[in-house]
Amino acid sequence: MDRREFVKTAVSTAAALASAQGQTQPASKTFVGVQLNVGPIIDQGVDKVLDDLQRLAHVNALFLYTHTYMAERVHARSYPAAFRGGNFATVHPQYYRDTIVKPEDTRAPEFPNFDALAVVVPAARKRGMKTFSWIIEDNMLPNVPGMDQLWEKDMNGATPTRHPAGPCFHNPHYRNYLLGLAEDHCRSYQIDGIMFGSERQGPLGYSLGAYHNGARADPGTVCCFCSFCERDARAQGIDFARVKQGYRALEKFVRAGRAGQRPVDGYYVAFWRVLLDYPEVLVWERFWNTGQRETYEALHAKVKSIRADMQAGWHIWQNSSFNPIYRAEQDFAAFAPYTDYVKPVLYNNCAGERMISYMASTGADIHGDLSKPDLLEFEYKVLGYNEAPLDKLAGAGFSADYVYRETKRTVDGIAGAKTLVWPGIDIDVPTAAGNSKCTPAGVRDAVLAAYKGGAHGVVLSRSYSEMKPENLRGAGEALEQLGLV
Repeated sequence: MDRREFVKTAVSTAAALASAQGQTQPASKTFVGVQLNVGPIIDQGVDKVLDDLQRLAHVNALFLYTHTYMAERVHARSYPAAFRGGNFATVHPQYYRDTIVKPEDTRAPEFPNFDALAVVVPAARKRGMKTFSWIIEDNMLPNVPGMDQLWEKDMNGATPTRHPAGPCFHNPHYRNYLLGLAEDHCRSYQIDGIMFGSERQGPLGYSLGAYHNGARADPGTVCCFCSFCERDARAQGIDFARVKQGYRALEKFVRAGRAGQRPVDGYYVAFWRVLLDYPEVLVWERFWNTGQRETYEALHAKVKSIRADMQAGWHIWQNSSFNPIYRAEQDFAAFAPYTDYVKPVLYNNCAGERMISYMASTGADIHGDLSKPDLLEFEYKVLGYNEAPLDKLAGAGFSADYVYRETKRTVDGIAGAKTLVWPGIDIDVPTAAGNSKCTPAGVRDAVLAAYKGGAHGVVLSRSYSEMKPENLRGAGEALEQLGLV
């Protein structure tokens, strides 16, 4: 297909899908979001940042990192000696009920006189731009009093402090804190909604290390086995002791594989033997995922109870582009009743090195019978990709075709629902030296591919502070080419 036909197809597909699902597009004919960290606003001033975003990429929606304990998600020019982070808006304690954590303790101490939402929302509204509170679970346990009591526990009762462990979805103190945070932002500011991101997976994927950088995970720290999980599990008739036994067996399997000890019948057969001996492993995986989904549903209900026209949606971790088990758990049709939009992470440049990292982990356990080239071919066949071979993958990254295929899969997965699909587009997400990097043409092609796949809009990602102006401009050129601005 030549470029003219590509553009024509992208425009007609997006328009047809919007019409079929009864969606009303903004005045600019599409939704153009950007994930905006507070550092550039502090350093450059809100007017300059918003002017540049509109000029370069026609941005009309901001996903503002309002709650993060990770310095790289703030990215100001200077911090106090020890960065902690937290809530970058004013805390209104009356909205937080029945939680151990004192909301005042979560206020980011680095910039005590800076209220990100109070600064950004009025400036955005003057420009006709929407603002969403972007609440993402962080990858480490923050130094906040009481926060450890919200965190997941491993089989020994210890608190793993690093990803993929995190706050427990079955812990009512976490659920109540999260709902209070959403209510605070929705009632205290004229925002247009929230985006919640939980870049975690259940205990099965955690134990296998089935995610990029997963080889670093200790299968003995799989989560969660806290008292709240035990209480809820017993109420559902789940044998908590058998669950632990199953995950001990899985831990033994993973440790042996990483030590190069091939099972007599091979890795894949041995893995299935664990599942057949201990079906509770899958029961517990389902239990964990149900907790995550119930959290989504509760957040959606809370936002809608405050103002019906506000939107609540979910940032979907890129692990669904590598791990077929995790992909199976991200059932968009099941999410649809409590989802106004989804933002699948489709970061194509870093996807190459992330896929290699994923395979380095699972290639030592569940996929240990396969060579790395064979495992990559398996991944491509199962996930429906047509990407570079192993020896070129890191340098090439994934192509715009990956963005098209994943967008289309997501749109098809929620066919008939009112849920909108806003793919996350890679603009200068960091990669290692020598690996695939963004270019203006690459960004342009990724945006074109998203609309060809039926996207209702895009979210330029990962953080504004990482983005080169010329690559942001590539997104703007795609939108102009499509006639959407």
